[in-house]
Amino acid sequence: MIKFRSSGITFVEVMLAFLILGMVFLPIFTFLTGSVKETEKFYVETVAISRAKFIMDTLMFQIPWRCIRHGNPAKIDDPLLTDGVDDFLAKAVPKMFGDGVGPSGGVYTADGIFTCRKGFKYRARLKVVDLDYDSTSSNPIVFSVPVPGKDPDDTRFDINKLTSKDADDKYNLIKKLVVQVKWSNSKGKDPKDDKYARSLFLVGFKSNLDN
Repeated sequence: MIKFRSSGITFVEVMLAFLILGMVFLPIFTFLTGSVKETEKFYVETVAISRAKFIMDTLMFQIPWRCIRHGNPAKIDDPLLTDGVDDFLAKAVPKMFGDGVGPSGGVYTADGIFTCRKGFKYRARLKVVDLDYDSTSSNPIVFSVPVPGKDPDDTRFDINKLTSKDADDKYNLIKKLVVQVKWSNSKGKDPKDDKYARSLFLVGFKSNLDN
């Protein structure tokens, strides 16, 4: 009698096939997962850079000098209560810094949080430093403009001769603006709660050219 061997696949052979496939595709899946994570890191960093530049550009070219007040975080308001400027600040400041900026008594605190369309959270903050000493201090800033043939003392100007007092009752010509954007690479996590959160800083100098 002739016996024929069954041509079916055994369970052991099936398991070995899956094991081999797993060993082949595991590096591929690992590579793809790593690539997705790296892409997200580049994405959130790009959003942070874009937001920092947007804030700085708005401060430098659209918001009036008098509205940017010193502090960390800085205050933004219009001491002259101009209707058009107040309306602009009401729209611009929340777009710059996100939620939590105010206003409180018409004054915005430049420190807020926003979420991008992919669900990552960012915190934006503005620090403003008045670089000039008040003219009433013991060491006021003096500006000198050398003119050939003239005594240097005749070309020196105290700061109070060049500008009027600002909303903070100070004579000031230059402000140092420091924009900080902080973010978490974990989707949906507040950066202040993430010890691995990253930050970038953008620094600019704004001069008072109104006088």
